[in-house]
Amino acid sequence: MEEAKVNGFFISEKISRIRWVPEELKTSEKFITGSWGNSTNYVKCFKLVRNQFSEEANEFVPKCNSKVPFKGDITGLEFLDPDKIVVSSSDGTISILSLTRADIDTLSVKAKSNILHQYPTGVEASCTSISIFEKDIASVGEDGCLHVLSSNSLTPLRSIENADSCTITTCSFVNSNEILTGNRMGGVKIFDIRSEETFPQNTLYISCEDDKKSNYVSCLAFHPTQKHIIFAGSEEGSFTVWDLRQPNYPASYLSAHTSAITEIAFHKSQPTKLFTASENGELWQWTQNTLLMNTGIESQMSLNTDSENVNPWLNGERAKHKINVTSLFSGLKKSINTFDTVDSKIICGCDNESVYLIDSIL
Repeated sequence: MEEAKVNGFFISEKISRIRWVPEELKTSEKFITGSWGNSTNYVKCFKLVRNQFSEEANEFVPKCNSKVPFKGDITGLEFLDPDKIVVSSSDGTISILSLTRADIDTLSVKAKSNILHQYPTGVEASCTSISIFEKDIASVGEDGCLHVLSSNSLTPLRSIENADSCTITTCSFVNSNEILTGNRMGGVKIFDIRSEETFPQNTLYISCEDDKKSNYVSCLAFHPTQKHIIFAGSEEGSFTVWDLRQPNYPASYLSAHTSAITEIAFHKSQPTKLFTASENGELWQWTQNTLLMNTGIESQMSLNTDSENVNPWLNGERAKHKINVTSLFSGLKKSINTFDTVDSKIICGCDNESVYLIDSIL
């Protein structure tokens, strides 16, 4: 791997979510951002264009081509398909934006839900996280509610009003019928949305170094080729790994950052590479070793996806010796809230009102 190249761009707003725009047959040069902390926040579409003030032909800067205002903080941003974006807000609503492709792309509001999350007093509660599976959208909030909506109408197909007694911080579809939620108390719950019951199938708890300290679930992720392996980032900066086939105990617990993990995700085309970002301004890459010390040299193709013996994430303490950790970015002293990967590039959004493009990560 070449030495990673980092370029920073000041965009005058704190970024809560960032995603590359999906492209066919070419590497994306466009990305979408969502902001937070302002009286009016925006979802914006940027394109990387050549820096006319630089003598280097391969130096690019982001140019904003379109934006849509929101009254609340942007708390979630995911592509429903290449031209539709699902956005959640701290005002308790979900919107679908349309991306019209042209020489200058434009964003517009296609649909907006009613208030989905509110406290018993009627005050709006923040929608804290969203997850998408095909055409369905899962939404969780500070009111402890879980909703599954149809993207066609943004009306709930299934609602669990008391999914939790505290704030639900994050959610993720396991499959079309099951959803994971993480809460402020460090619990990860598995709900079967086909069931009429309102209680979870199972409840897991993240590990922590100090049981007396708060340690909420900050983010969730799945292994891209083994969906039964789940990852839960935490407030203390560690993450816990479970095998859903044997969920009674965590498979691994890895200490990582010294503050909350804000996002955890695998590379979209490289399943041996995991990335974590944190509130203390760090972005790390975790790479699975293809040279396993106990078996000699094994090729990437020899990693049997059905065997937990060769998957380092399920090896407990031994996992630490089968994973290489590289710091891609550190010393920012402001939270890196979000990131996204495409090919050899990763882009991240931060609380210092900047985005950073890191190239040559593979």
